[in-house]
Amino acid sequence: MIDAQLKDTVQNLTANTELWVGFSGGLDSHVLLDCCVNGFRDLKAYRVHALHIHHGLSIHADEWVKHCEQICQDYHIPLTTVTVNAKPDFKQSPEEAARVARLKAFNEKIPLKATLLLAHHEDDQAETVLFRLLRGAGPLGLGAMQPKSTLASGQEILRPFLQTSKQAIVDYARLKNLTWIEDESNVNLRFDRNFLRHKVLPLLQERWPYATRAFARSATLCREENNSNEILALQDLAVVKNDDAGLLSVRSLLKLSSSRQKSVLRLWLKQQGLQLPSYAHIERLQKEVLGAGWDKSPRLKISHYEIWRKQDKLGVRCLT
Repeated sequence: MIDAQLKDTVQNLTANTELWVGFSGGLDSHVLLDCCVNGFRDLKAYRVHALHIHHGLSIHADEWVKHCEQICQDYHIPLTTVTVNAKPDFKQSPEEAARVARLKAFNEKIPLKATLLLAHHEDDQAETVLFRLLRGAGPLGLGAMQPKSTLASGQEILRPFLQTSKQAIVDYARLKNLTWIEDESNVNLRFDRNFLRHKVLPLLQERWPYATRAFARSATLCREENNSNEILALQDLAVVKNDDAGLLSVRSLLKLSSSRQKSVLRLWLKQQGLQLPSYAHIERLQKEVLGAGWDKSPRLKISHYEIWRKQDKLGVRCLT
């Protein structure tokens, strides 16, 4: 049963932990919420709380809030609704803008000792792998979504349905007679993920019925490979640290191979909660910043932060 997968995910949590469910009002998140509220008896030890993000991008957004409020009233659980600014910046995709807005809301609203549950499933994972393949990602990116991760502010994120098919979720919803909203943007083929979901994946599954599961398994293998790489990067990072202020030694970095330099730089930025740079940015960082003369003071802007160098010291500063 689908709720048994949820039980396996949360069974090691401390009793009385608050479970905050990301609740859009759509099919997947409603099934997850129903599992938490009406699932197995063990979940009664946890306090369930729903969180709805009001993106304001649809003319129906206010109706979706009312729908979520009614569902949570029926379940007798609290609902927190957060209105965010999801309008994209210059050169930012609508999908990325919405993702960044959600993460900001999660970091600000989820209590420090609570656990956030998200309803991403196996089909979502397959889409993510395909999307990142098309962007030329390596093992880190192809590891896609993790079953367990943390927010920048430290709260744990669990994705109990990552090994659950979309069809299993649909079957559960029909069995329980659940009602849900349909976001009209989910069928807009202008968005890359929708094109993959409605055009590419069905074609692949027609030829290879187990394609979705295979993509998800590849993501798991990539995460395992990346974990091994990260162990080595942790050891290298300890060697190349310049001091206790989070600076790195350029001389020590240059003693490493190019691939190990890349791993150290990604881990260094990850530990500071910064958006990871693209492969192209990492190569520019190696060439233009690490490779600059000792009399230079190069800088490289990446997203909302800047990496700077002054002789042997390499540092990073936020720009916003």
